[in-house]
Formats: sequence, C-alpha cells, structure tokens
Amino acid sequence: MAFPDPTWARLGFMEPPDFHNSGHNIGVVIIDKMKPHHTIRHLGDRIKYVIVENDLTINCNNIAFQSSGEVDEEVGEHGLMTILTLSHKPFFLEGKTHVGLSPAANFIVLDHGAFREGEGERLKYGMDWVLKQPNWNIKIILCTGWHASDNPVLLQKTHKNSTVQALNSAVERGLMVICSNGNSRLGNIMPPIEHFTVGGFNDRGKAERHLHLPYPDEPFGKNGDGHFRPDILAPRVYLTLPFCESKQREEQVSYYWGTSGAATLVTGIAAYLFSKYPELDTKNLRSKLIENADPIEDYKNNAPRINVGNVIHSLEMQVNLKKANQCVSSFRIAGHDHSIESLDDIERGLALSKLVQQQIVTRQELWKYAEDESDVIRKIAVYALAKPEDEYERSAIGND
Repeated sequence: MAFPDPTWARLGFMEPPDFHNSGHNIGVVIIDKMKPHHTIRHLGDRIKYVIVENDLTINCNNIAFQSSGEVDEEVGEHGLMTILTLSHKPFFLEGKTHVGLSPAANFIVLDHGAFREGEGERLKYGMDWVLKQPNWNIKIILCTGWHASDNPVLLQKTHKNSTVQALNSAVERGLMVICSNGNSRLGNIMPPIEHFTVGGFNDRGKAERHLHLPYPDEPFGKNGDGHFRPDILAPRVYLTLPFCESKQREEQVSYYWGTSGAATLVTGIAAYLFSKYPELDTKNLRSKLIENADPIEDYKNNAPRINVGNVIHSLEMQVNLKKANQCVSSFRIAGHDHSIESLDDIERGLALSKLVQQQIVTRQELWKYAEDESDVIRKIAVYALAKPEDEYERSAIGND
C-alpha cells in the first residue's frame, strides 16, 4: 500500500511548513494526557506538561527529556500523537517530506484528570493558572474531549457543561478555542458557538481534492443552543506521524485518526497563520478559514473543507493592498511628495508615476486611470499598461 500524502499537502499548503519558523512564539495549550517519548526531545523547554492534582496543586514538568520508562506506556498516547501532529521533525516517505504543521510553537499540555469527579473544577483551576504565566504568549486552546463525562445523548444548554465553564476565561480573553465535534452520530451534544468546532471528512490520504468524501458516521447538526455544528471539516483518516505507539512493531509510521486529529490539524494551521500574520485576531482568522474553505457537494453537512492555500492567498492579497494604501498615504503626508487624490493634474501625475516605478499599482487600477479625464494621467496609465496581458485586454483595446 502506498503511504498517504503529507498532511500539509492534504490541507492545501503549497509547500511544507518551515520547521524553524512555523508557529514561532505562539503558545498552544492542549487539554490532554501526555507520555514522554524520544520523538519530542527536539522540543526541549518549548513543551510543558502541567498536571492538576485532586487537591488543586499544580505540577509543571519538562517532559521532553523524561524517560518513557517512568510512566505507564498505555496512558498519554493520544496526547503524544496530538503533539507530534503539530511538531514532529521532518522525515521522508517515497520522496515526500512529512513535517509537523507548527513545529516552532510553544506547547503546554494541561492534564486535569479527565473522567474523574471534580474534573471541571480542576480544569478551570489549571486553565486559569496557565493563562497567568508570563512569556507563554498563548493564542490557542485545543480541546479534543470537550464534553468530558457528560452524557453524550441527553441534550442540554452548552453553558451548563463543566468544560465550557472552565474555558470561559480563555474565550473572554479573545483566545481561539478549537475543539473536535465528536466521532459518532450516536451522540447529540455538540460544542458551543464560541468554540471553533472541527469535524472530519475522508480525504483517502490524498491531496487531490476531487477524491475527498464525507465520512459516513460524521456527527453534525444543532447543539443545545440551536447553533449548527461543526464550523469546518478537516481530514480525519491516515494522519501520518513518526512511529510512537507503545507496542513496538516494524512499521515506519503511526496514524492518528478521528476528529481529535482533524481538530489538531486546524490548530496547527492557526498557529502557523498567527505567527506569519501577527495582526490576525481570533475573529478574523475564524472568518478567513470558513470563507476560503471548499464545500463537499451533495452533502447535508454544510460545514466546508479547510483549504489553507486559499486562506494564505486571501491574507497575502490583504497584506499587499495594505502596503499599497500605506504608500499612497505617504505621498499625502510628506510635504515634498504628491497625492494621487490631489485635484491638481501634475500632482496626481507625479504620484501615479511613482506608483508605476515602484510597481505597486495593479492593472485593474491602471485601466481605471486610462479613462481619467486628465490626459496627463491617461498617458501614464497607457504607458504602464504597455501591451495587452490577455485576450480580454486585447478586445478592450481593439474596441477603443
């Protein structure tokens, strides 16, 4: 059997995330259990393991260099796979590069003793403690088991859920809380609208988007508040990692499955984008991810598939527009420069000439200036257009 394509390619990245820069200085909190493993040693002091005990004491460990023989090997495999999806070192399969999505981020694994009495209180206490720590620059909270020990079938308002209550402080701070939507349609309860909720689809392990299919048992619908969940879909099958399972086998890789894996992929994308575009906030990023996603045709679940390539293109266009606007503003502000918005033809001509020389005016804008009432402006625009770029422009010039 051929190995799956790298997860970054399946998500729409045009090239692998940079191992040294993707997610740099972004703090990611992962609510899970964790076990030590040699595959995370490269993280050094960039990974913290925070354990909340029953008496609400906090232990913060450096797990990167802890011996795997010191813990129960069966516990913490889920958290390890989450961390590796985000941070694993590059490796090669069939000539393709596999690498974590945000390997330069800072990771805080928060273990609050889920599925034991008092878990909600411990989670709130641990989360509040983590958010008070200086220099961690926390931007994202990943919660894969948001409903904890609640009955998954009996419906209730989401604010009554102990995990939702515990994470309110993070939501109020404007942090991006990302959670998985669940792995089976047998349940009813789904996360609140305040949490960016991730479902899954079957991408068959392939980057070619025409091959993608709905996952047959994927939950979707309205939560107890009447809000449709999930927000977005990501691959949930064959998420490829360095081999990290407790039982040693000859396989080269391990596979992460389910909407926990899908939510982890979206977390990695968010950390990558927060580091690359520092002006992004949670609200804008959520909008960008949804607006630039791809629907699955003829599927009752109206949550679209994530496409990070589209998101990056949209953000780059926004950055370029802002640079152009800043340049125009500089003409207006500096006394010896000239404004393209001036009422004087010569002033406007000087400004447009400078924009043309610096190559920060679009062809669409030039066509607009080619119809300006000033012959000075029209000459500059026609000069800058030089020759038709495509059949549409040839037709336009011919009609003139």
